[in-house]
Amino acid sequence: MKKLIFDVQTSLPDDVYRCLLDIRSSYKLSEIGERILDCMIENVRLAKELGRPICQDTGTHIFILRGSNIPLSEKLLKILREAVAEATLEIPLRPNAVDPVTNKNTGTGVGRGIPDIEFEICEDHTDLEIHYIPKGGGCELPCRAFTVPPSMGFESLKRAVIGIVRSLGRYSCPPLVVGVGIGATVHAAVRNALKALYLRKIGERSPEEKIAKLEEELLHKCNQLDVGIQGIGEGPTVLDVHIEHTCRHPATFSISILTSCWVLRRGALKLTSSTRASS
Repeated sequence: MKKLIFDVQTSLPDDVYRCLLDIRSSYKLSEIGERILDCMIENVRLAKELGRPICQDTGTHIFILRGSNIPLSEKLLKILREAVAEATLEIPLRPNAVDPVTNKNTGTGVGRGIPDIEFEICEDHTDLEIHYIPKGGGCELPCRAFTVPPSMGFESLKRAVIGIVRSLGRYSCPPLVVGVGIGATVHAAVRNALKALYLRKIGERSPEEKIAKLEEELLHKCNQLDVGIQGIGEGPTVLDVHIEHTCRHPATFSISILTSCWVLRRGALKLTSSTRASS
């Protein structure tokens, strides 16, 4: 688990890195824009080469565990918490667990409810997938969750995504990735938005045709806002928009919008019943 944390914290996923290279080769940027983008690309290279975190904000630690068979289940929570605490000291990572009552930092990256660990029973997963996500604080500020009447559902969703990117996107290290969740409750919508943001690759579209078209529409409209890379008004504002949905309640349409900065860090490890691991 420490190896997984190290890999995710010190390297950008290939699909995200390719997006940065594509921007560099296909967009006409000013000298300042080119310099900023080159710094981002160089930052990725140096982080991997030197084994140092890509960003000084090493995030809130989130684990999503998916499967029908959970090996080491009686030990897994303890293993994850210990891995985060040890990785915080060894890599090192910035400790980001602050008690809201005392306002004191635990100093270990571990605290009440951190790491955030979610289990999902998936009948088609015979092995256990452990997804690790460090979510930065700056890109958490634009995130929203709310419920509207069903008649206002998709229009409210569109307005909210565009409004959030327009008003807050520049403060969250764009180009951003946007994850949108739809569900019966706010809790379900947030869970779906988290999966949309971190469990799909850039360019991967929803299998539902209407949702896939909405993803393309929002991506296009967000990139007409001229927020641009690092808020300078040049290049794309958003790398992609992903939407995950589950059934809603007859009386409600719950929506969640989550964002990630350009440093979209994610990784997964598969654990078989024989406890053999592969990343």
